[in-house]
Amino acid sequence: MADKQKLNKTTLPKLAPINGAQTVYWDTDQPGFGVRVSNGRLVDGVREYGYTFFCQGRLRGKVTKVTIGKSPTFSPDLARKKAREYLGKMAAGQDPRITKEAASGSATFGDMMLGYAEWLEQQGKVSAAKVKQEIEKDIQKPFKRLWSKPANEITIDDCDRILERLEKAEKPRQADKIRSYMKTAFRKAINARRNRRFPDGLKLADVKVNPCSDIEKVTGSSKARDRALTLTELRAYWVHVKAQPEPRRSLLMLHVLTGGQRLDQLGRATLADIDRDAPSITLLDFKGRRTEPRRHTVPLLPEAVEAIDRITGSGRYVFSCDGGKRAICNTFMRDAVARIEKAMAAAGELENGHFTPGSIRATIETRLAAKPYRVSSDVLGQLLSHGLGGVQARHYQHHDFFEEKLEALEMIERMVNGEQEPGQ
Repeated sequence: MADKQKLNKTTLPKLAPINGAQTVYWDTDQPGFGVRVSNGRLVDGVREYGYTFFCQGRLRGKVTKVTIGKSPTFSPDLARKKAREYLGKMAAGQDPRITKEAASGSATFGDMMLGYAEWLEQQGKVSAAKVKQEIEKDIQKPFKRLWSKPANEITIDDCDRILERLEKAEKPRQADKIRSYMKTAFRKAINARRNRRFPDGLKLADVKVNPCSDIEKVTGSSKARDRALTLTELRAYWVHVKAQPEPRRSLLMLHVLTGGQRLDQLGRATLADIDRDAPSITLLDFKGRRTEPRRHTVPLLPEAVEAIDRITGSGRYVFSCDGGKRAICNTFMRDAVARIEKAMAAAGELENGHFTPGSIRATIETRLAAKPYRVSSDVLGQLLSHGLGGVQARHYQHHDFFEEKLEALEMIERMVNGEQEPGQ
């Protein structure tokens, strides 16, 4: 057991197991409230720790411990609030492990949805924190009554109300994401009754039917979001990129020179993922239903290596604005691209309107598939890490496509610089 600590968002990441063994840290503000810190998995040579909040009090004379939940599903402040509630129940002779929801036969809709986010975190899904934020933003805050309603009383009309709000706001893609979250949460809650390893929010939901099972995909949610730039626009974009101040210049250059990779994957890349002998960088693709990420190797052109050397420092991350201490966020890249879009519009270089970082990815694939490059769909799929979920790709295709991906990236470099293809 370690000394007492004031548990908050700042101190929590600094807590570590003592001598490699699970360690309890008690809170200085709330007696009986603490966190268990345990060794997690080793990622790129760095140990990630697990944080589980709990409270301990006396229930009818017996010392009773109640697990509250794990970080990041529970923040220290939210966990402390729960601890006060549970300790109050124990003082009144009530067992908080048998919640009101359980006594009435059901956890709330909100408990179930947070339980789904916790389940994602248990599965090691990097999207867990983002899913939780979206659930709170698009369900909890605007629909407080539905959030507190028993999960097994939620109807298809209730779910439609949630989606209708987003559709009216002209956010069909977000509406479909929330539909998917709700549908999966109900499905997991139905299965959780037979699986003790599921979070309490799912186990206590007492759900027998899925009200979202008959809700169709939201119209317009699959509409292509990003246009392809014309070749003239792409070359103008490249000129503006190279005129940006650092580190924006090198970050935007890397985005293009690696083929327009997904920003989430770029943000996770560390110096340990770079092979300077090849040279290449290995990205982790968590997209889809994978329980283990696909290792996606992207060759590095000499100009890309130079860009990496300009922005990396003492920290571990490659795509960073502070020498690798923190990874870039998607907002930074969107803002950087928006600056160039504005400059292109002012210079009369914008032919077809608004574009985003995703447009760069779409442009690269579109241009490489056309004359004079004619890169095959197989190579494009390997370069951009998509369309690789089939039986052939999983079980029979073992070629690494490294040389083909390198050739495609060399084409991109010639393309943006306005150079002709050899033999043309």
